[in-house]
Amino acid sequence: MTNEYTQHSWDALVEKFAPISGAFLQSFAWGEFQKSQGREVRRVVGGEGSMIAQCVKLAAPLGIQYWLVPKGPIGDASLESMRSLLIDELGTGSDYIRMESVERLPRSISTKETHPKTTRFLDLTKGYDAVFEDFNARVRYNTRLGKKKGVICEFVGLDRFDEFVDLMKQTAERDAFSIHEIAYYKSMIETLGAEPSCHAKLAIASKDGTPLAATLTIDSFGTRTYLHGASGNQMRELKATHVLQDFVIHDAIDSSLIRYDFWGIAPEGSGSKHPWAGITEFKKAFGGSIYATAGTFDIPINIPKYWLYRILKGVRSCV
Repeated sequence: MTNEYTQHSWDALVEKFAPISGAFLQSFAWGEFQKSQGREVRRVVGGEGSMIAQCVKLAAPLGIQYWLVPKGPIGDASLESMRSLLIDELGTGSDYIRMESVERLPRSISTKETHPKTTRFLDLTKGYDAVFEDFNARVRYNTRLGKKKGVICEFVGLDRFDEFVDLMKQTAERDAFSIHEIAYYKSMIETLGAEPSCHAKLAIASKDGTPLAATLTIDSFGTRTYLHGASGNQMRELKATHVLQDFVIHDAIDSSLIRYDFWGIAPEGSGSKHPWAGITEFKKAFGGSIYATAGTFDIPINIPKYWLYRILKGVRSCV
């Protein structure tokens, strides 16, 4: 059933079944952030709490309306039961339901992943010294050298947001990838910057007042997630990205978090031509373990319209 939950009661349900990666997307505060972006959000609980799903309604071409269940549904209900519950609660007025549950729900259709299905994470309960020793030798050397050369890392507020934006633009141009609208990042920091259960933190590495690298992370359910990163074109020999990762990881340990999620790598065996090959090598250099879920899947509701949309998008399905 769809009910109104308080932040405390909803997050208690999510925490009970929180996945290793991406649990913040099911947090109450993340849902409120999505509402601030003008999106409809529903929180669905079925089977007396055995299935939990925070769902965001999105639009696509051809007048398509669909529900995204980011990193969900979660719970210990059967996969068949989860499928039925989602259709019952979300089927009316939508063309399909898109899910990212840990396991694939029955009779669902594989599609391009919305959020990464494969990630690398660090076990922070080992303590900083052990985590640092798991970094490869090059990262340890670069981190020490960058600090010695004067790279300074700090958490900052919106007064330095323009520095983050400039670094993001430099990274996008250099590495040929797209970024969100700038207002999206600003709203995330404004909405979640003071939110303890889904806390956005902006960190910048600089030298002599010149911004060199930035991270935007989320702390939620014991995990710090490296959601967005950027680096400038100046003084790249200082390896500020390594120094900054060390800084935010060390701070996560000091904050008693249990896991650091690098949020997205290329699937194992995908090869050097995968578009995420470079960032995957960067993240691999910090050690840790690989974790993967089944992926992203759709349940069509309006079947003719759904398949017309898929055909026109030129997406090859894998059932």
